[in-house]
Amino acid sequence: MMEIHGEADNSMVSFNEFLVMFDDQEWGFGIMPILVKLETGDRNRHGNYACSVCRYPVIGSRFKEIKCHFNLCNQCYSEGKVPSTFKQEEYKFKEYGTEGEAMKEKCRCLPLQSNNQ
Repeated sequence: MMEIHGEADNSMVSFNEFLVMFDDQEWGFGIMPILVKLETGDRNRHGNYACSVCRYPVIGSRFKEIKCHFNLCNQCYSEGKVPSTFKQEEYKFKEYGTEGEAMKEKCRCLPLQSNNQ
């Protein structure tokens, strides 16, 4: 009501009070469950891979080093960063735009087994 009349509110709110107000369905935004679902879906969509340098979940393209088998996010790849444990002269990366592409390639590399024994 104070905001309607243009009066300033200088009262302090604790972090816990803010979380309650933020997630209130009637007076707040009520979006915390939605944010959790979005974050979970994003992590699942990207195969739960984390960048080997910055440790953040890989979102977008994933760059996998072929020999050492570590993963980089877009940012670390573009900056030329690699994990200190894998320092070498030359690297060969494969870019995967989606986890579907990675899965297709993985399936192509598996040997076919015959039912005839």
